[in-house]
Amino acid sequence: MHPKSLLVPVVTSLCLAALTTHADDKTASSPFFEHSISIPGTVQMHWFDKGGEGVAYHEADNRNANGEVRKGAGVDIARSGGDFYLGWMTGDEWVRYSLNVADHATYRIEARVASEQSGGKFRLEFFNSRVKVSTRSIKAENTVEIDVPNTGGWNNWQYVYAKVILPSGPTSMRVVHLSEKTAYNIERIRFRHFDPRDLNRDGKTTDDEASFDLKKFEETLKTQTAVLNEMMLSPRADQRAFHALLSGWRPTDGSHLPDDAPWKLVWADEFDRDGKPDPQKWKYETGYLLRNREAQHYTDHKKNAYVKDGHLIIEAIKEKSKAPNGKTADYSSASLYSAKPFRYGRIDVRAKLPTGRGMWPAIWMLADRIGKVRWPLCGEIDIMENVGYDPHVIHGSVHTLKYNHTINTHQSSAWELDKPWETFHVYGIEWHPERIDFYIDRVKYMTFANEGSGEEAWPFDNPHNLKLNIAVGGMWGGVKGIDDSIFPQRMEIDYVRVYEAAKKSEE
Repeated sequence: MHPKSLLVPVVTSLCLAALTTHADDKTASSPFFEHSISIPGTVQMHWFDKGGEGVAYHEADNRNANGEVRKGAGVDIARSGGDFYLGWMTGDEWVRYSLNVADHATYRIEARVASEQSGGKFRLEFFNSRVKVSTRSIKAENTVEIDVPNTGGWNNWQYVYAKVILPSGPTSMRVVHLSEKTAYNIERIRFRHFDPRDLNRDGKTTDDEASFDLKKFEETLKTQTAVLNEMMLSPRADQRAFHALLSGWRPTDGSHLPDDAPWKLVWADEFDRDGKPDPQKWKYETGYLLRNREAQHYTDHKKNAYVKDGHLIIEAIKEKSKAPNGKTADYSSASLYSAKPFRYGRIDVRAKLPTGRGMWPAIWMLADRIGKVRWPLCGEIDIMENVGYDPHVIHGSVHTLKYNHTINTHQSSAWELDKPWETFHVYGIEWHPERIDFYIDRVKYMTFANEGSGEEAWPFDNPHNLKLNIAVGGMWGGVKGIDDSIFPQRMEIDYVRVYEAAKKSEE
């Protein structure tokens, strides 16, 4: 019923170790995770498929057998500091991943790499179905080769870039080592929609992007579209699937085509600049004893909320913290809310949670009219809540005047994850005038419907601000007390993305 996934950020020096076969890797019929990796999105390198040697990976030697995650799966994973990473690769070793590509488009590939040797080269091979890629004789539909420079250290990270055209739908990707007598680490491979006018985040244009031929790209895309149109004429074609491919529509829960329009990105924070959160995008909620008898003082201090290495960090600290009301809390933390409120749309937040007794992290939305309309009449949408004494369970909820926890009528559902404090997951909603759908890793697990009885049951036609915070203790998080030995604790947010339904003229 509940997904049991093991998602931990990894670094990758690609070396595969011959270990005993892991029980989870004996089945090649599905990826290691119950659901494939969504693209656009990030591939952590230990998220390789089930199937074992020759199916999920190929290894040729036993050089680095100190695996710490998925032990016995045949692929070595080591730890550097708080991160996990794959070990060395040699010869023609490879690792396979299952992707689900949302849109037929060109994607910018951003691989985070490190090496203290002469670097090396690897190839990404894309197979436009989840075929059993067990031999080199199967021809990839697309390939991309990426050079890894000497970055000056095994954990001195640097991005390298490439681009690729991918059709929508299920896709297998292999990462293939190409260089002899070289070694490198790969922490992650991120896919974004490509724009030839974009600069890299460090302000420099890559050689790959500088040489981008827009006219050639448009001609290629036109040719591919013509081929797909011809395929649609086949009586054996799945007409709805091909229409989805050509129009950019994509499954919302992995099982069916949506009834509504495709999504258009309208607001995002990728946390690409170190320092305090972007003041144009985020504001601070500050104070002590604001609600729920929580034990933390929410501050605007950098130590409680800061951006580092591509992540927003919200950190709860065990310390005496004096609030503006003159009272002193035993803990400090941060609560951020979006400077812009949103109404309807798709909201995705990719995050790794804190853990331990007393933790109460939340990704939620509160009506921007809260100062004028009391809670719960104003409305609240809890995209993700988790309490540290029940650490594997994720809760999604709504609170309205008719449906709320104070009268034990709130509408909620739970979803179990394996160690969400070690791994990143995408917590999201799709908010429509007639319903709100709740997702984890793009899998729908709850729907709250507009019953049409009025604002007391459905206050969600009004804008809401997105909120990110770690509470300490309180009426729910503190039910079993607070373990002071766990501090400090962090919630790490990789990105926040807000979409709206594309207008009919854009379809």
